Amino acid sequence: MERTRLVSLAASLLTLPHAGRRMRCVSVEIRGLEAFSEYKACAQLQLDVWGFAEIDVVPAGHLVAMDHYGGICLGAFDGNKMVGFVCGFAGWDRGRSYHHSHMLAVLPDYRGQRLGERLKWAQRQQVLEQGLDFVNWTFDPLQARNANLNLNRLGSIVRKYKVNLYGVSDSPIHGGLPTDRFEALWDLESQRVVKALRQEWEDWPGWEELPRANRTSVSDEGLLRCDELDLELDVEVFVIEFPKTITELMARNRKLALDWRLQTRKLFQQYFEKGYRVEGLHRTESSAYYRLTRERDTD
Repeated sequence: MERTRLVSLAASLLTLPHAGRRMRCVSVEIRGLEAFSEYKACAQLQLDVWGFAEIDVVPAGHLVAMDHYGGICLGAFDGNKMVGFVCGFAGWDRGRSYHHSHMLAVLPDYRGQRLGERLKWAQRQQVLEQGLDFVNWTFDPLQARNANLNLNRLGSIVRKYKVNLYGVSDSPIHGGLPTDRFEALWDLESQRVVKALRQEWEDWPGWEELPRANRTSVSDEGLLRCDELDLELDVEVFVIEFPKTITELMARNRKLALDWRLQTRKLFQQYFEKGYRVEGLHRTESSAYYRLTRERDTD
């Protein structure tokens, strides 16, 4: 059967700022890639969005092969201009086939309009049409904005932590830190994900009173630091605090950013081993907090 090339939720309106702080509306179409030039545009977006060295870019030819032989590549287009994309490939683990979502990128001028979220829901639709019902991907545990999308908006969960998965990178987004990653697990037809699709997001009033697995303070520079870890909590739900803007912290104090990487690594490895999983993210003016829950049988 010929593979599906169109995505039914193709067009959506975005309101974008431009000169003079006025707003304009543009129609962004989400669809499968067609011409080789569009795969080349995907490669260029990796440079524009992440500042990769060219050797680290997934090239157009590989994207073509991925897309035509078991994978999925979707682009977001403002007219003929690609402004975002999502791509991934088929995976297999212990008898289960799934889709691994390798990259999601949106140009800076098009962020803040839920375009990344729309690309992920379009990806979900395509994966279901392939006969699969499970997607995974990785993301930096110290990037709160990505965590909010993945956990709160999309309904994924996390129970796996991978140490320095991509090696130490000179890319500006990595700041020279070890590339530790969460593995997001997206059970596409679970109650949790279906509710997120309907925008019925989970609310946790009073989360501020939950037990905390780390004690923090603010340095003389006004930067959040981790002072003490509690690796022995035995409760149903608790939170782990971390800096809300790690990218800014990497630029101001790389040593402190590295300390956050290593301290949170200890916490997540310990509590995942104990049978907890990350289910949500909460944010205050200066901090972010992961909410961890003891594993249960159903979502």
